[in-house]
Amino acid sequence: MARRRNTTDAEILEVARACFLEHGAGVSTTVIAERLGISHGVLFQRFGTKQQLLLAALLPSPAQPWLALVRAGPDERDVRAQLFELAEEISDYLERIVPALAVLRSAGHPEESAAERREDLPPLRARREVAAWFARAVERGLLRRVPPEQAADLFLGALQFRPFHHHLSGQGFERAESRAFRELVVDTIVCALDPAIADGRHDSRCVEPAKEWRS
Repeated sequence: MARRRNTTDAEILEVARACFLEHGAGVSTTVIAERLGISHGVLFQRFGTKQQLLLAALLPSPAQPWLALVRAGPDERDVRAQLFELAEEISDYLERIVPALAVLRSAGHPEESAAERREDLPPLRARREVAAWFARAVERGLLRRVPPEQAADLFLGALQFRPFHHHLSGQGFERAESRAFRELVVDTIVCALDPAIADGRHDSRCVEPAKEWRS
């Protein structure tokens, strides 16, 4: 087998991640090395042990990339547009990390082991930040007054189920189908939390949601 030179750590982690997701945590490091075109020894020189390689390839960063968007809102735009923007960012992130977390758990490496404090666990931080977003939306009159933690659970719970289901069933993520589901989640939540409901007014958008906010 011809040996590749100058294989970067990023390339190793990308291939290792693909192998772990395809075959599970029990995949041989020989398989990973062969797919990379490097020697088995080089692989261990870079990452020490298979466990270290597994964690480096699959453990997500504590800094969830969509949190900045959550903390910056809501703003003056249509609330549907803002929630859909959040749904896109959060769902794309979940589709990447849920399969990785499932493999880590099967190998006995729960995500909790990477957090220094319980409140820093990514799921707890995510719920706290999204609940704060809903609280601000309620205070600005964008949504009717409901417990923000419950609104966050409804939103995040809907977005989290599909990645778990797709991973367990072995299905891939089809972009158009994923977008349609996210639109349904946002339309359902916004209609359920429309301020018009609180004072008995009827909002025709909740009969047939408008499309212009998605453009």
